[in-house]
Amino acid sequence: MKSSYALLFAAVLALTGCSNTTEFASDGSCDGVAVVINFSGEAENLERCVVINGNSETAKNVLASAGISVEGTKAFGDAVVCRVNNVPSKDSELLVEGEEPYLETCEEMPAAFAYWGLWVKESPQAQWGYAMEGISSLQLTKGQSVGLAFSIGGQAPTP
Repeated sequence: MKSSYALLFAAVLALTGCSNTTEFASDGSCDGVAVVINFSGEAENLERCVVINGNSETAKNVLASAGISVEGTKAFGDAVVCRVNNVPSKDSELLVEGEEPYLETCEEMPAAFAYWGLWVKESPQAQWGYAMEGISSLQLTKGQSVGLAFSIGGQAPTP
């Protein structure tokens, strides 16, 4: 049974264009696209290096190959990231000082005090900058980094 799941996973990766994750080099470099997730204390942060096939790949496929689940909103699809690896949880209220307890439904835009920012670094030496497109249209190439950072309580952290 396990081998049939492995074959299914390999087929999904082949269809998405991403082959697999690999280790970061000893100098911290990634021979692919670096994926960095900052959960701002809501979960353990993640870093992955994803090898891509071809010249570029969408952020959505890179994130999926890194084992990151991303949920968009009902109103805006995955142009707006609502939930990453179930953060914020769909059944736990967020408690933010100065705000009413908040339950993210992913129906519309997330609250201004609890949202995911999508970030890109054009090269390892570059600074993080907000992505100007959603995960389905954002094309990434080898040497770039994509990040998601959860902003809670007015802080806008980088990945």
